[in-house]
Amino acid sequence: MDLNIKIIKAVSLLFFFTYSMNIISTEKTISYKCKGLSQFELVGSSGSKEEVKIINYEFVNGILQDLNNIQCKWLNNSIKCESNFLNIRKLNINLENYNVSDYISGNKGFGVYIETFKGKCEEVN
Repeated sequence: MDLNIKIIKAVSLLFFFTYSMNIISTEKTISYKCKGLSQFELVGSSGSKEEVKIINYEFVNGILQDLNNIQCKWLNNSIKCESNFLNIRKLNINLENYNVSDYISGNKGFGVYIETFKGKCEEVN
């Protein structure tokens, strides 16, 4: 009888653990479509280029789907993603007002570049 109770407890615990992990990953799988002002500058050249852009950010299981697939910190009111692998990237999405700021700096074949983006996002279903 005690063995049956232990088996039921173990199966129940496994079920709740699996269910809670599924809920957490579902909440962190989301896409945002953001519109705002982008600035691109090639360091050492004359000036920067500004343009209005629409950028899509896709998160799967809390990871920003990017060239480097960046693990992000999901806080109560924001998503913060930072990486120093291959380039420097700092992304912040405010979940209260859906403002986004994105900073990327790296080296391409033509030199060092800096790209910034600030805008407003909406959730994409």
